[in-house]
Amino acid sequence: MTELRTNLQRLSTYPLRRTLLAGGVSALAGLAIALTLGLLAFAPLGSSAVHVGIAAAFSGVISGGLVYAWLGSAAAPTGSPSSATALILAGLVAQLARDPLLDAGTDHGLLALITVTASCVVLMGALQILLGLLGLGRLARFVPQPVLAGFMNGVALLILVSQLPPLLGLPGPATALGQLDLSQAQPITFLIGLATAAVVWLLAWKWPRAPAHLLALVAGSALQAALAGAWPDAQLGPYLGMLPADKVLPDALLPLLTSEPLRLLQRHGAAVLACAAVLALVGSLESLLAALASDQMAHGRHDSRRELIALGAANIVSGACGGLPVVLSRARSTSMIKAGGAFSRGAVLVSTLVLALIYALCGPLLALLPRSVLAGIMLTIAVALSDRWTHQLLRQIRAGERSSELRWSLSVVSLVCVVTVSMGFVAGVAAGVLLSMLIFIHSMNRSLLRGRFSARERPSRRIYGPAQERQLQQVRHCVILLELEGALFFGSAERLALETRALSADCRCLVLDMRRVSTIDESGALLLQEISRLLEQRGASLLLAGVAEHNAHGQRLRAFGCFRERLRHDWWPDADHAIEAAERQLLIEAGLSTEQVTVALSETSLLRGLSPAQLAKVRDMMLEQQLAAGTPLFREGDPGDRVYVLTQGSISIIGGGNGLRQRYVSYSPGVMLGELAMLDGGSRTADAVADSNSVLYALTREKFDALAETDPALSARLARNIALHLSERLRSATLSWRASAA
Repeated sequence: MTELRTNLQRLSTYPLRRTLLAGGVSALAGLAIALTLGLLAFAPLGSSAVHVGIAAAFSGVISGGLVYAWLGSAAAPTGSPSSATALILAGLVAQLARDPLLDAGTDHGLLALITVTASCVVLMGALQILLGLLGLGRLARFVPQPVLAGFMNGVALLILVSQLPPLLGLPGPATALGQLDLSQAQPITFLIGLATAAVVWLLAWKWPRAPAHLLALVAGSALQAALAGAWPDAQLGPYLGMLPADKVLPDALLPLLTSEPLRLLQRHGAAVLACAAVLALVGSLESLLAALASDQMAHGRHDSRRELIALGAANIVSGACGGLPVVLSRARSTSMIKAGGAFSRGAVLVSTLVLALIYALCGPLLALLPRSVLAGIMLTIAVALSDRWTHQLLRQIRAGERSSELRWSLSVVSLVCVVTVSMGFVAGVAAGVLLSMLIFIHSMNRSLLRGRFSARERPSRRIYGPAQERQLQQVRHCVILLELEGALFFGSAERLALETRALSADCRCLVLDMRRVSTIDESGALLLQEISRLLEQRGASLLLAGVAEHNAHGQRLRAFGCFRERLRHDWWPDADHAIEAAERQLLIEAGLSTEQVTVALSETSLLRGLSPAQLAKVRDMMLEQQLAAGTPLFREGDPGDRVYVLTQGSISIIGGGNGLRQRYVSYSPGVMLGELAMLDGGSRTADAVADSNSVLYALTREKFDALAETDPALSARLARNIALHLSERLRSATLSWRASAA
């Protein structure tokens, strides 16, 4: 065994031998799947399914597989039928077989049916090319997980039901449990199928790299042969039978030139188109997800656009040759990557050619395969196809979790699964698409509102004089801030409308923070315009934060015909400035506006309560400064050697690095600033800039310290005023924090 392993390792060091090895392993891994899926796709035809189905399966693997291997961009572009697409096509086959004007038991009727199914596969390929050209492959990643899980669970159940007749040794196909005649069931056949499935599961558990399906096929066939030799009279179920020796030629659509296939296509045109659309969607989604998995294993990256175009071309060729729909086979690509055939088109071509040789030369051996063994393999495929995420949700339910999100997810999974099983794949996909839209709208509507606060909880960063601050403490609750996040569109606009209608009657201003809004559509723009109009009618106002004339939000609003006036007093760069505008409006209504106000030194926070003599003494010690708008008072890093008193204008403290400058705080007339740096001797931690023409008075630390020696009482009074000022700011911040926490 050691010597054999060493020889294999040496063999794999040569590129050609590694290519041959990877291709051969992939072909053996896909053999059992091709046989079983061929039977599954044409199971509604009964005994004809062997001849038609297996020929179609190998035609798809050979013709479509070669085209996909040449054009695909995945790590291992191995094209094969899949359980989901084979079962979807089986639904169309069942509908065609029930046509009273078609006798599927005759050669002409069977040829017409095969021609129509081939047309469906060709149309599927054309739709996939269209999806690729439109760049819609990326949308596969946005399918909601509950919808995908429900659909895959429905496919798994339908596969399980379709395999019950061969598992039980019953004649004919079954599409529902009620159609099974269990009185004719053969227990030994059922045990052989279960034993085959058990071998697959055991090998996957103990030796995950082994070709489990192929080894189980051999083991199950050997078991049936042993039982047949031991009990010649035992009922062991039918064998696969002689396989067709048809050549793979692109002539499947030629019968459309005759009358019967063309009339059949015309009668069932809508069903063929719907089936092709579902095949294109499901096949594309399955392939792109498999490509993502292959990328992770091989450390590569596929091109979803190219992948869909390659799959479309492969399915057009496969349909023209009478083959089944082709997708990226996860089982074959995984086995090829593990065998060292990643990013090797040669390995994929070798794999396809090996399957072609098996089909051409090994027909007599394949004819001896028991149908129950193939059904056992399909049983494992059905179980593997069931969604693992659903299993996790069920474990959470059993563990006692009862969250609304969990119940909602399971409800969607169950609904899509039931619709798929009871009404077919078209209805299942339609329900999935509808649910996708509803889930998206629901999630957007639920997530639009990020937070709701009053200005009492989120005041602006402006420091007001004592009189203005006392007034604002009483009326800040009349300013409401709504923080929005996500897309403001037709699906989420209703949430904002409900929040607006729920505003209290004393609301004087509504601030909408739009900075985290990703996009605005026509419905969202018109809603904002309507909210502005309704608030204006009731004497309130709407302020939009994060909206400007030249940013994306402002341009979109005006592009939709809203807020067309050029001079806008309701658009602000951020919520802080918008709330300040609302506070200023409240102060104007109370007659306490800070615009163009000059505050006497005696009324400032530093000098209040001083006697006239003390006031005159301090005034003589202070330096007057006049700043034009935009002029810096000090820069970050400057020495903090003085405290300032603002008597007119406005000063803002601005900081931030990497070009992201923001306002930390703004000061109104009557307020002192710079006191902390003067007290602790530190440097300035940010820039101070005049917002408008301003007048300030500065008291240096040197003169402040001199007062402690020459006039201790006055020095103590100034120190007490600084402490009161800091206390008021801390109390205001505490009230805001308390209100926000509540």
